[in-house]
Amino acid sequence: MPRRAEPLLRPEEDPLAAAAEADAAVADFLEPPPAAKALPQPSEPVANRDIDDSALKPDRATRYRQILTFASALLCCICGGSIMLFSLYAPQFQTHLGYTQVQVNVLSILGEVGMYLTTPIVGITADIYGSGFLAVLAAIFFAFAYGLAAWAYASLLPYPVMMVSFLFIGGGTACIYFGSITACAKTFSSNRGLALGLPITAYGLSSLWQSQIVAHFFTDKTTGEVYVPQLFIFFALFLASVGLVAAFGYRNGCKLDSPVPLSSGSRKSSVSFRKTTDEETPLLDERDSMDSDVISMHPTSQREIDDDSSSTMSDDIDMIPEAHVLTRKQMVVEFVQDITAWGLALGLFATTGPGEMFLNNMGSIIRSLSTPGPSASTNVAIISFFSSAMRIVAGVASDQIATRGPKYSRMWVLLFFTVVLAFGHWFVALGGLEVNNGEYFWLVSATLGAGYGAVFTLAPTLVSLVWGAERFGTNWGVLFVFPAVGSIIYELIYAGIYDHNTVDSKLCFGLQCYQTTFFITGISVLLALVAFTSVWLLGWRRRSSVFI
Repeated sequence: MPRRAEPLLRPEEDPLAAAAEADAAVADFLEPPPAAKALPQPSEPVANRDIDDSALKPDRATRYRQILTFASALLCCICGGSIMLFSLYAPQFQTHLGYTQVQVNVLSILGEVGMYLTTPIVGITADIYGSGFLAVLAAIFFAFAYGLAAWAYASLLPYPVMMVSFLFIGGGTACIYFGSITACAKTFSSNRGLALGLPITAYGLSSLWQSQIVAHFFTDKTTGEVYVPQLFIFFALFLASVGLVAAFGYRNGCKLDSPVPLSSGSRKSSVSFRKTTDEETPLLDERDSMDSDVISMHPTSQREIDDDSSSTMSDDIDMIPEAHVLTRKQMVVEFVQDITAWGLALGLFATTGPGEMFLNNMGSIIRSLSTPGPSASTNVAIISFFSSAMRIVAGVASDQIATRGPKYSRMWVLLFFTVVLAFGHWFVALGGLEVNNGEYFWLVSATLGAGYGAVFTLAPTLVSLVWGAERFGTNWGVLFVFPAVGSIIYELIYAGIYDHNTVDSKLCFGLQCYQTTFFITGISVLLALVAFTSVWLLGWRRRSSVFI
């Protein structure tokens, strides 16, 4: 029997196998490290994607830091809404200091300028230096501003002194509020509607309990006038303390510039992608945000890369773009060149601007009713309650409909509350308060408070989902300017109409004091409804995500 010939090459020396191994070795050598890859910077830590729920659980130390960060954010928000009490003491600026309605509204506007127009800088500061730095700034601003305001009121100092005070009150509010929601947006990636909704709700509740403090401890029981200097001194000391305590909490909480570490055994490759857009993936890629026809990338997960053939691996590696690192200025420019950002900005301008106008002028509206109106402090509490309750409802509802069951868009929740806002404005515009002599003023406070609070909860949630959480502070800071501009315009409209109809006492009485203003704001809210719908149907939905 002839002897079988030995193979010229052993299996491990097969040229095809050897070539494949050599190609793999070269690919491993040439492949840049994950940090140098030109990945579209994900909005969440990549380790949080495409892994099972058990891998998402942080270790005990990390969990403690998350709780400390969240508690600091809640503390800031539950105490930081003192600026919303303006309508309680604003009438005394007219009676005690002799200001006109326009001068009173200018103080309110300056507070909003300090709170809103500084937010691009505040947002960038939050992204770079962290929430603890903003908390310290807030403590300094509040101590200085409220102390100066108390001195100006008690000593009848010139009007510009009071203007400076309210400008810094607004700045302190921006720092304490923005630091809180930025910390929550970057610390929690799941259920983001609730994670942002709770601190925003706490901010709405701050005016609820603070209005009761004012009513019980800083109000003359016989005349109903507020002890303004004493109230301002209280806020100076109290809010400065809150800012310092929160700064300590943020410093010892999560480090927001780095991913939240996972528990042991859940380590994954840092190169991981998704095929579809979901709650953890920004809808708009950094370089695609200006192109409405570009849909999110469709790279494969690391596990799929490992299982695919070498040719498929080469194709997937080719899909990785070149390094694309943006400066803060480039981030802002890229964001403002996105047409959907302008549509969202228009909606915020036309909803929150009228809402701010009502909050800051509610006291003068109540006083202008034909018969004695309801208590201003009671209606501040009503606004605060419904605003806070609907912030939670809007956050939870948007999370549930977008992630559970058949799944619907969060935009349905936003559109619903925009309709609620429109109802409140048109009820006043059509004479509902005058016909009923203020009997249903609580209904106006409830609807406007609910709509205002819900919009302010849903808007930042959408920003973090559409453009990503890693740039949330910068992007939301840019958008936050538009509520300020809207507030300034609508408050000047109200003040001009009010002063035009005043009598010798600089006070106005009757439907003519506010009806025209609410016709204008009612039309504006309907315009916002159109803007929100257009952004959703013609922008984000066409860019691949129905459930944003």
